[in-house]
Amino acid sequence: MNKSLFIFFLLFLSTLQANEIITDKTKLQKLKTKNKVLQDPVLQIKAAIDKPDSYVLKLVATPPRGSQLLTAFLDKKTSELHIGSGYDKDGRPIVLPKDAKTIKEGVAFSYGTGNKEIYIVTDPECPYCTRLEKAIHGKLSDYTVHVILFPLSFHKKAPAMVDWIMQGKDDAAKKERFDQIMLKDSTAYSSLIKDATKPYVYSEAVKPAMNKMNEAVLELNVRGTPAIYDKDFNPVAQDQLFKGMK
Repeated sequence: MNKSLFIFFLLFLSTLQANEIITDKTKLQKLKTKNKVLQDPVLQIKAAIDKPDSYVLKLVATPPRGSQLLTAFLDKKTSELHIGSGYDKDGRPIVLPKDAKTIKEGVAFSYGTGNKEIYIVTDPECPYCTRLEKAIHGKLSDYTVHVILFPLSFHKKAPAMVDWIMQGKDDAAKKERFDQIMLKDSTAYSSLIKDATKPYVYSEAVKPAMNKMNEAVLELNVRGTPAIYDKDFNPVAQDQLFKGMK
């Protein structure tokens, strides 16, 4: 190997190392010590990108009102912390890769056998979600659809709807229950509501699945429902989906 080629190889290797994605808990805990804000108990570092001059942090904030995904930038020399959006010189957002495992484990049920994959985050009490389901029903033969249920806090019946759907014995049964609510206005879920004046408590069998769905929603950084994502977890506009329907 000649000298110039060897130098190029070293530079390439150092670039790879400088953009390493850190997920090791011990290393992430060490980063928390570099700035007082990061030591706040409501903040958790989920992952980081090791760049030449800074760390790009994936933060989860868990205040009383609900969890939120944040991006932060920690300066290596000064330990200054900047929370918010970041962009490279070409204007592309600086983001950490989505955790595919967390998202896939949060799927409530899947249907279809098409080659294209999409993820739909939906709230069974949301009127816009109902409108979407009626628009796409029977028209996604080219897709395999993965559904993640996300009951919004101001929809008081949604948790019981989700619980009733998730009590289906398999994906087909869950899809059937889902369709009964979304397409036929079924109120069969109401039998699960013991006291409408109190917050709904999920059944023990459904609680673990609900926790995983919440984690998937957080990882996707969902801002509202319905939300659609492609196989790589990039947002898909409804108009774009409609163009691909048969």
